[in-house]
Amino acid sequence: MDRSRARWTGASSLPGAAAAVALFAGALIATAGICLAAAPATAGTLRARDSRAALDKTVADYVGLYARSTLDRWRLLFHPSLVVAYPEESGGIKARGLDEFFKAQKDYFETGRAVSERLEHVRIDAGWKIARVSADFVFVDQGEESRGKLGLHLVEATDGWKITSVIFAYDKP
Repeated sequence: MDRSRARWTGASSLPGAAAAVALFAGALIATAGICLAAAPATAGTLRARDSRAALDKTVADYVGLYARSTLDRWRLLFHPSLVVAYPEESGGIKARGLDEFFKAQKDYFETGRAVSERLEHVRIDAGWKIARVSADFVFVDQGEESRGKLGLHLVEATDGWKITSVIFAYDKP
C-alpha cells in the first residue's frame, strides 16, 4: 500500500500525459505481476563480483593459512604498514607492526605446539575497495580453546585485498 502511494505521489508530480503513462505502467506492473528482465552483467558488476570473491577468500585465508607450513603465504595477506593492536592486562594498548607481529606468530609455531584458529559469526562490511570484518575467534592451543573478538580492516589494491589493521581481545572469564 505504501509503495503504491509513493508511485502515485511521484507520478502526480509529472506533467499531464507523462503522469498518466507513469500511473498506467505502475498499475500494470503492480496488478499483472509483470517481471522486468535484469540487464546483463556489465564488466563493472563482474569485477565487483570477482572483487567480493577475492575478499571472501582473503578472510578465509586469514585462518586457513594460519599454520606452520603455510605461514609465509599467510604473511602475504598483510600490507607492509600493518598495525596490530590489542589491550594489555595493565590497561595499556600494545601495537605491533607486520615484522614484529609475524615474528611472534612464527616463534610460537616453532615451539611445535598444535595451534590453530577459527572464526565464528563473521560479518563483512564492504565498500568501494575497503572492507571491515568483525568476528568471534577461537584460538586453539594444544586442544585448549580461548575465545575473543577480532576486527580486520582491508584495502583492495592492484595486487588484491590486503589486511591493513588487526584488532583483537580475548574474552575474560
